Amino acid sequence: MTEQFRRRPSAALVVALLALVVALGGTAYAAVQLPKNSVTSKQVKNGSLKAKDLKKGVLDPKVVVVATNPALVPVAAVVNDPADTVVRTMSLRAGTYYVQATVYAVNVSGALQAEPRCFLRSSGTSAGGGTTGFYQPVQPDSGTNTDRAQFQLDGAFVLNAPGTVRVECNKQTAGQAVSVGASLSALRVGAVDAQ
Repeated sequence: MTEQFRRRPSAALVVALLALVVALGGTAYAAVQLPKNSVTSKQVKNGSLKAKDLKKGVLDPKVVVVATNPALVPVAAVVNDPADTVVRTMSLRAGTYYVQATVYAVNVSGALQAEPRCFLRSSGTSAGGGTTGFYQPVQPDSGTNTDRAQFQLDGAFVLNAPGTVRVECNKQTAGQAVSVGASLSALRVGAVDAQ
């Protein structure tokens, strides 16, 4: 045998190997000896687990739901009617969402100004913030862009069960002829900090 193989391992190597055996032994013990679901939130410090610590699929990614290609819906509801005209609806899973709506209103009357009032509503509860209602006067139809208007609505909502968000509209008087379309997008978030 050569001189190289007769040397003893250094103290640092022995300590490193011992530490490796202890670390692997503890993990192996936990995997074999701990009963399923025995580690609960009481044993895990808040904020100590990261997404990378969990198996794929345990945490939902941020979810964006989009409802596009708005069809124009004639608005029948008048201010103070018991229910507004539903223009667009989006179904969502339970969770907290930041929702945006792009609303497009067209005055199809050649004589009267249209006065649509549109609202972003949900089957859940409002988490605050945003512009959830808007009033937009629209000039009579003259064959130009003055007879149409586009505006944004947004808000945050908490759905404790699967539900909907929707754009609902009414108009000032029954004689007005206005149609409205809307596109919706919802971003699922962990929480909302309304300021």
